[in-house]
Amino acid sequence: MFPSKQLDICKPEDDDRSSKLEELRKDEQEPCLSGDSEDLQSVSIDVASQPDQTIVKGTPVQSNNYEKGSPIVSVGILKDSAPKSAELKGQKLSTNAKIRLAGQWFIDTHSSENDKISEASQLSLSGLSDDEAKDIKLLLTLLDSAEKTGQRQFDHATKLIESCNYTSSAEGNAIERLVYYFSEAIREKINRETGTAAHDRLDKFHMFDVQEALMSVDASITSFHHRHPLSRICQISVVDTIIENVKKARKIHVIDLQIRNGMKYIAMLQALATQYNRHLEHVKITAIGTTAESKIKDTGRRLDDFAKSMNIPFTFKIVMVADVLDLNIDLLELNDDEEVAVYAPVFLSGLIVKPNDLEYLMGVIRKINPCITVIAEIEANHTSPAFSHRFIEALFFYGALFDSMSYCLANDDPSRRVSESVFLGQTIRNIVAADGDERTIRHISVDVWRTYFARFGMVEIELSTESLSEAKLLIDSLDCESCCSIRVHGRCLLIDWKDIPIFSVSAWKFV
Repeated sequence: MFPSKQLDICKPEDDDRSSKLEELRKDEQEPCLSGDSEDLQSVSIDVASQPDQTIVKGTPVQSNNYEKGSPIVSVGILKDSAPKSAELKGQKLSTNAKIRLAGQWFIDTHSSENDKISEASQLSLSGLSDDEAKDIKLLLTLLDSAEKTGQRQFDHATKLIESCNYTSSAEGNAIERLVYYFSEAIREKINRETGTAAHDRLDKFHMFDVQEALMSVDASITSFHHRHPLSRICQISVVDTIIENVKKARKIHVIDLQIRNGMKYIAMLQALATQYNRHLEHVKITAIGTTAESKIKDTGRRLDDFAKSMNIPFTFKIVMVADVLDLNIDLLELNDDEEVAVYAPVFLSGLIVKPNDLEYLMGVIRKINPCITVIAEIEANHTSPAFSHRFIEALFFYGALFDSMSYCLANDDPSRRVSESVFLGQTIRNIVAADGDERTIRHISVDVWRTYFARFGMVEIELSTESLSEAKLLIDSLDCESCCSIRVHGRCLLIDWKDIPIFSVSAWKFV
């Protein structure tokens, strides 16, 4: 198992780029606690507060969204040194290795007199191929545009964004796609700050995405989840964890807070039928939804047909509520002879911006008192009100995701195009460009969730060795062990792509 690894965020204390560079070059760097980071460590947190203020433990903490005179890369996230020149020769750099290398070069450039690239940077770039050097140059332009945006030099930043547009593309390699979506997010950030109308290209991009998504999003999602290793590993870990805790029950009831296409339940029903059918009397899945009822019904019909083919007594129930606050335990039709499991698939983080809703939902789950609550979440820190901090965290996280896309899907794959534009692109725009209530995408780490769940009497339990073994077998079968790995962090499972944590899967019981 690898040791737990966190991306550290530190707010610059001064404008001395040379001293910041020296800090980044240290072999070991002490983590820095950022006073403007939003978390769930207190009931009184107001994550929907003004963009320059977060209330932690009832105390207003002021944070500047713009730090003048300090390069965006020097916020401390480049804890890992850039690849050495010897490591570059004969090896293909990953997307995040290129980001680290570009960041190191960017800092070195600003640290040198007369903005000349330092000798160390020249050596570090000497082993690059022409394509890699092109990617580094594109990333440097993106980093420069983000820095100028953070310094409110919007005219300069806009020119740099236009430069990014010449060489980035939604159909290019991983770096070109990454820069494309981040540059558009910065453009929207500038438009919001200056009050200018959206760019024509941006409007057309949105229109194309919506039309394409309406026609092919369901098929694309199914295809994507079937071929993307991170998604499959997350799903099999969830399924094995649920089964391990309900396998002795005669009647099983799974409450899903956001069912989507329900593919994981095909695997669950198949496992229940082949391994435990001799005593299984009934399986019920209750899907909670606030929108897209017709899509949930389609999912229910598919699962019902599959259950019949496996000769499993099965019920699919839909509970539609206008708002989470409308959910109550009576709507769930719980029976005393059922073993109940609750599954929250990347759902709770969507309520961070609505702390009252999240608090209420946790109260409902506590009343249900399930035998197991399984939670899958994005393992990242995308909550800081400071633009520079949020930008760099998101760049590394989505850099790993775009890298994983390149591993399993061709550049011209339709499902990749839809998944990136409709889902990744929109989340990047929200994280980078929006502030206050409009910034609804706020991911936090499992350590913060642990502190929050403890308030409700939830105790984390260890995942079974069977679920860990199944996840490892899947990694081997997908031939991605060089890129994808799993590790135990406390009692949960972290799923990494090239040492960048992407998903966490944890299991909980109420005391």
